[in-house]
Amino acid sequence: MRTLLLAISLAGAATAAPLAAQQGPVEFQRQILPIFEQRCFECHATAAVGADGKLKKPKGGVVLDSKAGITSSLKGKLVVAKNPEGSALYASISLPADHDDRMPPAKKGDALSAEQQGLVKKWIEDGASFGTWVGKKPEAVAATPKPDETGKPAKPGDKPKVDPLLRLQEGVKALPAATLAAFDNGPFLVVSMGDQSPLLSVSCRGNTDALDDRALAALDPIASHICELDLARTRVGDEACKKFATMSKLVSLDLRQTAVGNSGIALLNGCKELRSLNLFGTKAGDYGITALSACKHLEHLYVWQTEVTAAAAVRLRDSVPGLRVVMTADLPEPMSEGQGGNRRRR
Repeated sequence: MRTLLLAISLAGAATAAPLAAQQGPVEFQRQILPIFEQRCFECHATAAVGADGKLKKPKGGVVLDSKAGITSSLKGKLVVAKNPEGSALYASISLPADHDDRMPPAKKGDALSAEQQGLVKKWIEDGASFGTWVGKKPEAVAATPKPDETGKPAKPGDKPKVDPLLRLQEGVKALPAATLAAFDNGPFLVVSMGDQSPLLSVSCRGNTDALDDRALAALDPIASHICELDLARTRVGDEACKKFATMSKLVSLDLRQTAVGNSGIALLNGCKELRSLNLFGTKAGDYGITALSACKHLEHLYVWQTEVTAAAAVRLRDSVPGLRVVMTADLPEPMSEGQGGNRRRR
């Protein structure tokens, strides 16, 4: 079962001085940073626009290429000075190599060596000092314009598309720590969208059988801050869609393999900021998705293994510029590795 530790995906090997020869405190910039650079930054760098014009966000909201990112990721639980066992970073890299929650995961390469694990542990034990290093400063970024419907690239001078998170979080105050702490022992995993964003990502993998329409009442205190919501394979149905429609910051909603049907989907036309909607394996049909024409920001709609017809998909695509309706097995990756399981953090 996945846990929050999977939000920390370290990937590849780095050279570090043998721990046995270590004299004095471990130096972050000389001994720890090279490991991060070679094994972490691919997945856990500050949000930036790639060569394809798309914004690449750090997985799980974990940022490792800046001091600010490391100290704020996972609400400060990523690295807890002088407490390796209480640090999610060390806990994840020190699991057995064949453990499902070990970082880096098997698909990303071998586990960190014993020496590398020891260096990270001693650095935390020494107080997790960064010295003079501050790393990369987050900057406002904008994606390049999307290709037109024929697939041609955007023309020079076209207005760039700004990452919606930058706009949606403007003027939004972070929720009180006590409000977020209430989710520590519940079925929902609540984490920041990253870079100290007040917006939240919510998932529940590992607790799907316990979540139905009534259970969603627990999200009321944070509904105004939810940006990503993953309820895949839970027991939610049409009634839950009333609540989704009130989430003014909702950008991504995953309802795959739930009991949601046409009447509920029609209510989602109130989700004006929605960019991605996964209805794979639901009771979605033509009537339901027709109402989504009101979601003018919608970019990806997944309706594989539903009763949606090709004709209805084409009509919807024609009414929402830039929309991609997926009716095959081309499904998106889960929200992010590790956003679920029994261990929950905000």
